[in-house]
This record gives sequence, C-alpha cells and structure tokens, in this order.
Amino acid sequence: AYGLGLLIALLLFASILLHELGHALVARRNGVEIEEIDLWLLGGVARMAGYPKTAGAELRFAIAGPAVTLLIAATFAAIGAALPASSPAALRAVVDYQAFVNLAILAFNLLPAFPLDGGRVARALIWGRIGDVERATGIAASIGRGFGFAMIALGILAAVAGAFGGIWLALIGFFVIDAAKAEERGLHVRVALTGREAGRLMSSPAITIPAEVDVAAAVQDYFLRHRHTAFPVVGRDGLVGLVNLEAIAKVPPRQRAETPVGRIAIADPSLVIDPHQDVAELLERPAFQQVGRAVVDSAGGELGIVSITDVNQ
Repeated sequence: AYGLGLLIALLLFASILLHELGHALVARRNGVEIEEIDLWLLGGVARMAGYPKTAGAELRFAIAGPAVTLLIAATFAAIGAALPASSPAALRAVVDYQAFVNLAILAFNLLPAFPLDGGRVARALIWGRIGDVERATGIAASIGRGFGFAMIALGILAAVAGAFGGIWLALIGFFVIDAAKAEERGLHVRVALTGREAGRLMSSPAITIPAEVDVAAAVQDYFLRHRHTAFPVVGRDGLVGLVNLEAIAKVPPRQRAETPVGRIAIADPSLVIDPHQDVAELLERPAFQQVGRAVVDSAGGELGIVSITDVNQ
C-alpha cells in the first residue's frame, strides 16, 4: 500500500509537470519566455518572463495545460479499458486513480476563477470581445474572487459538518482570492510603467565595488557606509555582476576577510540592462524581483543602477 501510494503521488506530480510544460511550450511559441516551473502544495505554476501580447495568444496559452491533462486522463482511461480482467488489482488501482485524478484536475482548472486556467480562458475571451486587457483582467479577477469566496464558504460548511477535507477547499479559495488580486495589481503596474525607460529612473554614476575587495571590507566600507542592499562589482575587464546582502550572508564570518566579492557576485545577464530597457518588462524578471536591483550599462561605459524602490517612486 505504501509503495502504491508513493507511485501514485509521483505520477500525479508528473501529470502536473506535463500540464505546466504544455503551458510553457505554447507560451514560448507565442513569444513569452518561461523562467521556471514550480511544483508546490496546491499544484504547479509556469512562471512567465512577460505577458501574452494578444487575446489569441492568451487563449492558446490558457488551454494548453488543460489539453495536456485531458490527454493524460484519456490515456489512462484507455489503458484501464484495455486491461484484461485478470490484471493485478494494484495495477488497475493505479491506472483508474490516475484517470480519475486528472479528470478532477481538469474540471477544477476549467472553473472560470481567475487566475486558474478557466479564468484565463474567460479573460482571453473578454479581452478579445472588448479589446482592453486591463478591463478584461478586472472583470475576470472579480469573477475569480467570487468563486474564491464561494469555495471558502463551502469549505467551512463542509468542515463544520464533519468533512474536514473542506479545509482544503477553503484554503484553495483563499489562494484564488489572493492570486486574483495579485494578478490585477501586477497588470495595473505593468500598464502604468509600459514605455518608461530604465535610464530615466536609474541612479548614476553607481557606487561600485572592485572585485578584489574582500567581503569583510565590502560590508564595512560599502554596505554599512552607503546603506544599499546591492552593489555592482567591477573587475579589470569590466562588470562582474551584483553582490547583495543575501550573497554576503552566505559567506561564513571566518572566511569573509579572505573571500573577494568577485567570487560571490551574481553574474546573471538578465540583471544587466541598457538605458532604454522597458521598466514594465524588467519588473517581470524573476532575478530582478529577487535581487531588487539591476545594473544599467550605458554605451559610454558609465554604470547606473535601478532598484525596485526607484520604480515604485
């Protein structure tokens, strides 16, 4: 029984991963890069480094995952139908459960509760009808919040009646409400910042740390003195990367006097931008969200820096 449980759990996560890969492949074909796919307690999410530019692209992206899940459910259902009556009960249990759980995932995902897949389909259809993605997102988010509150109410009623599984339904309802609000806020920010260039928001010239400076000196002479959370690191051949407090904290105190910052600098190309970089697109980059700063490399060689604080102001 424990072995079957483990196998079923692994197959479930594999199904969710394939679902998200369906989103990712279609998104990339429509010009939207996928930074990563996260699997977590309530399912999975393909994190985009941008947004679909048209309602048609959004619709194709939204239905790709459910289409994969439908194919998986149909495959397991066909296998179950083809199994002879003498098949081991354990094998039939695995096959039947995978068909059932993937159909359940499909049905749940197709609820028009933004930002679930069904909600994204609804937004795409509304967007295509009215031609305004911001208004379409507001309408879809309102519908999503309505479904979220309904899930919470049903979950609480089920829990009170003794079906403690209702707690999960209420938890999902809270997630849907919060995610709908976050998507709506994110779009408002993106619309407001679209067309604004990083060069107009950056601080220049940036305070830089030579790559050979040790971590202990960097903390004393740069982080404590200037009270910034990240600095560009430069070497003989130019920019090495960014060093932030998180990278500093990973160095044991006893090794800081002998560890140059160039060795721990974050050398992520997505954190090096030109002055004409669209700020809305920059905000969507996971590396910028994590580090909070990006280096602006001008043609003349002078470095600037733009932070999330600069953008929010």
